Amino acid sequence: MASARQLPVDMSLLRLQDKHIVKSIWEGNERVICPRRHAIWIAKHVNELDERIMNILQAAGFIHILKASNMEINHQLVTSLVERWRVKTHTFHLPLGESTIRLEDVALQLQLPIEGHVVTGISSGPLTVFCHQLLRDVPPENNVRGNRIKLSWLNNTFRHLPHDATDQVIQQYARAYMLMIIGSIMMPDTSASMMHLMYLPLLADL
Repeated sequence: MASARQLPVDMSLLRLQDKHIVKSIWEGNERVICPRRHAIWIAKHVNELDERIMNILQAAGFIHILKASNMEINHQLVTSLVERWRVKTHTFHLPLGESTIRLEDVALQLQLPIEGHVVTGISSGPLTVFCHQLLRDVPPENNVRGNRIKLSWLNNTFRHLPHDATDQVIQQYARAYMLMIIGSIMMPDTSASMMHLMYLPLLADL
């Protein structure tokens, strides 16, 4: 190791180092990463959710995830973990050794079932057709980018369930809520404002 900056003598050992956040830190440019989160209405108003929707979310195992959405993010901790993440090994390089996040870790925190068959589905093609089939509503073009839709459209369109809603409408709203939970809490992308529709077909059978 190079004594001055604790750098490897052979920098080729560090894969994609030029694109890693550690490069800027070694150059004296430290920063704190602040993950972006989409503020969905249901996460802030869990106690106001319609009981008919809550029953479906409870049966599907989504209730605890809503509580997790209000947890405070420790930005310094996130920054430290990102700095220590290595793409080549998919592990965090810590002073005491290497560590990574396991599926069981996520299951314990979000209380999601991880036993059973592997979940697979469609990830390409015109997925917006599933919006009409399963939500009975299609987002306008300015809310769609490829197979991704704006979370704000889901948030605004399915915010309040009508009092006289049929069982079919209740299920449509429940799917929209689950979709928002997946796109904003479980599987958010870097935009923090859009989500992929590949998850919607998986919610066909509630």
